[in-house]
Amino acid sequence: MATLTGGGEPSATVKTVAAHAGVSAQTVSRVLRGTGYVSEETRAKVLAAVAAVGYRPNAVGRSLRAARTPMVGLLITDIGNPFYAALHKSVEAVFRGRGLTLMLLNSDDDRETERQQLDLLGSYRPSGLLVAPAVHSTLTTGDLAGFGAAVLVSRTLPDLAVPSVVTNEPEAMGEATRELLGAGHRRIAAVLGPEGASTTARREAGYREAMRAARAEPLVFYTDQTGPGARAALRQALHAHPGITAALGFNAPVTEGILAGLRDEGLRCPQDVSLVGFTDAPWMAFYPPPITVVRQPVEDMGRLAARLVLDLVDGKPVAPEPHVVPGTLLRRESVAAPPGPNPTEQGTV
Repeated sequence: MATLTGGGEPSATVKTVAAHAGVSAQTVSRVLRGTGYVSEETRAKVLAAVAAVGYRPNAVGRSLRAARTPMVGLLITDIGNPFYAALHKSVEAVFRGRGLTLMLLNSDDDRETERQQLDLLGSYRPSGLLVAPAVHSTLTTGDLAGFGAAVLVSRTLPDLAVPSVVTNEPEAMGEATRELLGAGHRRIAAVLGPEGASTTARREAGYREAMRAARAEPLVFYTDQTGPGARAALRQALHAHPGITAALGFNAPVTEGILAGLRDEGLRCPQDVSLVGFTDAPWMAFYPPPITVVRQPVEDMGRLAARLVLDLVDGKPVAPEPHVVPGTLLRRESVAAPPGPNPTEQGTV
């Protein structure tokens, strides 16, 4: 709806510009604010529309919008993953102490949805942003600069001059792999997350290095990091490599899917296949057998990420690099020696 000038004539609004340029009002706002990604072609169309309709920003409204709201956004990739539930809880506790509200958004690991969610968040003028980037994310340093105080968590993106909080994934996954190798396993399947995610690459690197040092063949299977995806991948792995005697799980849902896949094949853990997971979950301590796992320090990661955002809000210097919180291997009962050959199959009694 147009507003009225002092003489009673309707004045152009952002919506007027958007209609003239054939784009959304959010795109017009991004161009006028100089934040977020907009192609050069679209930017030129918007600026031409601004001139054509005679749009003039409202100085009072602009000054009001310039202030940041007491809100921080948390954009995650999978709202069903318990890792993010724990992250949300720890982050929210820190911000609550500063009187900041946390707005949770989910990208479903889709880069287009990711941009849509950030457009929505940007309209609230938040004080900061925590983001776990989607697989194949196209976010740039400039995109995140519009949020003032931005920190990546869990996942990273190449060439972004933005602070991030991660765990020591290569070292932790290497230790998990050596736990299985030390028990005598050589045919170890790594059931990982999405190919292209930084978390997948870092954990895969640790696994491959440990397998290389042991002169064992790496067996890598990528998934969508969900239980059903891991269940299907585990069955594929067992059929492609019948000699597999151990597996590594990428996260809690993947570890759960591996156990379901073993049951599908009539196999037991650890009698037939040993298992080490990555990222602990309450059920793992009680599952028969209790699952050996790399405890990812989710709460510590969340608290550190939130403090980094607050430091940026306060104008304190924060190094634009990964800030590492180390994980811990929790030894339980899901690792045993690989099963020996069946005497009958060897022709002996």
